[in-house]
Amino acid sequence: MAEHVTPSATRRPAALRMLSAAEAVAGGLLLALIFVLVLTQALQRYLPGGGWVWTGELARYGLVWMTFAMCGHLTARDGHITLKLIDTVARGRLLRLVRIFANAMVAVVCLNLAYEAYTLVTSDSPQVSPAMEMPLRWFYVIPLAGLVLTAVRSVVAVFLPEPEPDGPPVHASGPESEESGGSGRTKGEEPRA
Repeated sequence: MAEHVTPSATRRPAALRMLSAAEAVAGGLLLALIFVLVLTQALQRYLPGGGWVWTGELARYGLVWMTFAMCGHLTARDGHITLKLIDTVARGRLLRLVRIFANAMVAVVCLNLAYEAYTLVTSDSPQVSPAMEMPLRWFYVIPLAGLVLTAVRSVVAVFLPEPEPDGPPVHASGPESEESGGSGRTKGEEPRA
């Protein structure tokens, strides 16, 4: 009889799952903000009087913030830009070594960019955004956090195995055949009582 391997045995620690959920919520809220601001801009065209110039500026900033806020989440789910050709050609240890190398490079690049974002956040620059007059060093806070979280996720991916997708248990002897219709039986076999 085949043993069942549950995906929960290879799931990420609770702290990483909560972090992933928080990143997804932050990305969703930023997407909703962008939607509301762009809708507001469209409605302003049909209203008398002048529009709010800051809505367009904040929508553009929101798009940049959403990009950086979601980087760690996408890295943890292997949803970042990769060369999928290598994933289809390489197998076993070679594939694991390629993924380790790729995640290590992502971590190094993110740490370098995070350092640059940190210098921009801590600088005493008097520059402000044109419409909202927001200090531009505030603009770099979310990218700084996103880059640090992406570097953390990349380092975790170097040391932890790839996460299993959530779903039903998988047989240790291999995936079920398509003929079985997901019941674990081969075609023509009667169910057991």
